[in-house]
Amino acid sequence: MGQKRHRHGLHHYVVREIGQRILSGAYAVGRPIPTDSVLCEELRISRTAFREAMIVLAGKGLIEARQRIGTVVRPREEWNMLDADILTWRVESAEADQVLEELYQLRKLIEPLAASLAASQATRRDHERLRKAYDDMVVAGDDGEKVLDPDMRFHRGVIAATGNSLFASIGLTIAAALEVNFKLVKDTPRGHAWALPLHKAVLDAIIAHDPKAARISMLKVLEASEDDLLALRKNKTKRRVSGRGS
Repeated sequence: MGQKRHRHGLHHYVVREIGQRILSGAYAVGRPIPTDSVLCEELRISRTAFREAMIVLAGKGLIEARQRIGTVVRPREEWNMLDADILTWRVESAEADQVLEELYQLRKLIEPLAASLAASQATRRDHERLRKAYDDMVVAGDDGEKVLDPDMRFHRGVIAATGNSLFASIGLTIAAALEVNFKLVKDTPRGHAWALPLHKAVLDAIIAHDPKAARISMLKVLEASEDDLLALRKNKTKRRVSGRGS
């Protein structure tokens, strides 16, 4: 019955179920996870589905196969913490606040410097791409779903415009983190249009070849986004508490 119930998302279901157990500590680091026969029966899945899930989880750095031991959970420092699934699972866990703080620390470390470099190195083609992304954000307005793509393109475009191949690789590496971050704030109570002038300031500084203004403007964008996310989470917490009390 379980396999039929999850037939449209069986693969995602199995990966998520086992992955969350690893992150929660239900399956301890350095210890083998239950065997395929045990998990297949418990989750009501086929051995094929189980093997496919193991391949995916190994790719995320969560597990590895060891001779005579079985499949064990790898040390936490070896997990790919920038993986979109792992980030999402952590945000849904008890360590959500820590994860979000770490996420913005990472962005504040990378993106203001990237904006500064882009102001010095961006080409005319980079400017055109950033303008297009910004214009699409204007069209999207307060629609949290529609603004996701152009907002992503804008921030990744700034990183790509640094002219630094290592930064370009960083942009690809943190793409999943950016996507998770943007999805979390898509339902912000005050919408998204209010943030357009902040993004416009970044764009204008880059086009004007003003590294200092670009760096400061990007930091303001990130601080405003972080404030939005904190407010959104606070409102959700209040609604949950209010719901329990009524």
